[in-house]
Amino acid sequence: MVAVRVLSWNVHWGTAQVPGRARTDTFDPLVELGAEQLAAADVVVFPEAWRFHDGHSFLDGLAAHGLTNVVETKFTTLCITGHRRRVDDPGEGWWELAIATRHPIVADVALPLARTIDDAVPLRHARSVRIAIEDREFDMTAFHVSSKLWFAAPMVQLRSFARALREHGLDGRDRPAVLAGDANLWRTWLPVMLPGWHSTTRGRTYPSWRPHSQIDHILVRGAVDAVGGSVGAYSPTSDHRAVTADLQLR
Repeated sequence: MVAVRVLSWNVHWGTAQVPGRARTDTFDPLVELGAEQLAAADVVVFPEAWRFHDGHSFLDGLAAHGLTNVVETKFTTLCITGHRRRVDDPGEGWWELAIATRHPIVADVALPLARTIDDAVPLRHARSVRIAIEDREFDMTAFHVSSKLWFAAPMVQLRSFARALREHGLDGRDRPAVLAGDANLWRTWLPVMLPGWHSTTRGRTYPSWRPHSQIDHILVRGAVDAVGGSVGAYSPTSDHRAVTADLQLR
């Protein structure tokens, strides 16, 4: 057995999104997570990471915690200062989907998701990396689908996600497979949208200050078992809580 800890947190681009705090406030997600939590993680996923046009990002601090291998997928440009976040070109920087790991990455692929009505992102991609740890390899795929529930956007994009995983052999048939990210959909719906995948963590994640739903998930399929899972405590930062899963590769 090979132990792997995965952490996923939608940090809302590092801008405050909670009651009692100005939306002009920013925070460092790595400071909020803390050195101990980052040191314990083998993989960290940020569905709403951020990189300014001048090149700097909170992601740059991951290397200090041993998470030296970082893969980023650009979604769209945004303006994040002020009271309302908005898609803008050129904006102030890039909304990104990011995966970081302390282990070697031996393969990497972007998975386009279906376009849906009123999605601010022109074309969403999931991102999958194959990670080598000890004498094993596993597929780690990060995702973030649209929140436009009234247009059935999460269902449309998750179905296309399931197809892409099958087509690229990332569904646990060849190697242990892990998914992590923001589904904008409840845990009870995931077996319908992503058949064969198993949830590792149970707990409400949104909105962070008074959560009523779990929309942030870590799922597994194939030769991997979940031996623990938890939802992080509230911090006055993002409107999502972090999720963590302890896994064992068989």
